[in-house]
Amino acid sequence: MRTRKLLLLAIASLAGSSSCVSRTTPLPPPEVTEVSAPNADGIVTVTGMALEGMSVGVINNASLEGVITTPPPHCGNTCRFEAHLAADTGDTLRVWQFSETDGLQDVPVPSQ
Repeated sequence: MRTRKLLLLAIASLAGSSSCVSRTTPLPPPEVTEVSAPNADGIVTVTGMALEGMSVGVINNASLEGVITTPPPHCGNTCRFEAHLAADTGDTLRVWQFSETDGLQDVPVPSQ
């Protein structure tokens, strides 16, 4: 599962660097309203507000692992997002928002 998340982050980074299909250039970062302390499993929760229709990427700069989340559709100009990822106290998190591009590919997960 982490490999898929990293692959999605890499694809999003490459797509964003080749052309911009966002509402503004450059797209502002989302507003992060809270980052929780790590829970017993080492997971933090990042919450905030992003522009409607945007996806939000969060990556732990120490581990280089991250997640992508998408706020619910039709929520107004800005929408609440929530992301969960592994992090230790003192790690820094990189948070950005981006729009989907035409260069993405859906890949099915095989059965066992």
